[in-house]
Amino acid sequence: MSVPALMSGQMRYILVVEADWNERFTLSMLLQRFGYTVASTSSANEAIEFLCVAPALAIFAEAGVVGADLLRQLKTDVRFRDVPVVVVTTEEDSGLTRSLKQGALAGLLRTPVNPHEVFQVIQKVVENGSREHIRIPTALPAAVHDGYGVTDGFITVLSQYGLFFRTLEPRPVKTLVDVTISFGDRSVDLRAVVLYLVTFEEGPFSEPGMGMKFVDVRPEDGALIRFFINEQLGAAFPSIEPGQA
Repeated sequence: MSVPALMSGQMRYILVVEADWNERFTLSMLLQRFGYTVASTSSANEAIEFLCVAPALAIFAEAGVVGADLLRQLKTDVRFRDVPVVVVTTEEDSGLTRSLKQGALAGLLRTPVNPHEVFQVIQKVVENGSREHIRIPTALPAAVHDGYGVTDGFITVLSQYGLFFRTLEPRPVKTLVDVTISFGDRSVDLRAVVLYLVTFEEGPFSEPGMGMKFVDVRPEDGALIRFFINEQLGAAFPSIEPGQA
C-alpha cells in the first residue's frame, strides 16, 4: 500500500519495515492473510512518511540497521511514541529482550517467524488480546439448514472453532443451525450456534450476517478445516506446510 492509498482513506494498517525483500514480502503476506491492510518499506525515512500521513496500528520492524534507525526516530518524535513496535530479529539479543521487558517494545519475534506467534502478538498489540485462535478471511460458499429452511451464503471469516456467515437472512442469537461449507471438491457438515448478528444499520461498511461458534464437528471435518487454514497460511508463508502450523 502506498502513501496515496493511505490518503484515499485506507487508514487502518500495519506497517512492515524490513530491508530484505523476501522477509518483507513474507511477513506482509502473512499479515494480509490475517485480514489486515499492510504498508511496507525498506527505509526508515519512508516509514516515517507513512506515519505522518496516517498512524499505523502497529509497526513490525527488523532488528538491523534500518530498524535501529527507525526506533531512534520514533523515540525522538512525540507523535509516534504511542505506536506499538514489534521487532523481528534473527538471533537472541539481550538488549532487545531488556527493551521488551521495560515496555519499550510491544513484541519480539524470531525468524523464521511462526504464524501462530505473529497472530498472538497482533492480538496483544492491536486487538487487546481479544482472540486466541487464528482466523482468516475467506470467500467459501456455504449453506445454513434449520427450521427456517435453507439459506445460501458465504463464509467470510473462518477459524478452527467458528465462522462468520454473510447473509441478509440471519437467524436469531442462540439458534442452533446445521452448516455445510464447500471446500471445492469436498465439503463439511457441522452444527453451530449463532453468537451475534451484524446488520447494515451498524454502519455503511458493515458486512451483514451472523457470527457462529461450532458445537458439533466430526473429527474428519475439523481436520479439513484446520488443513484449509494452514494451507492458506502456507500460501503466504512458504516454509509452513499444511498441517504443520
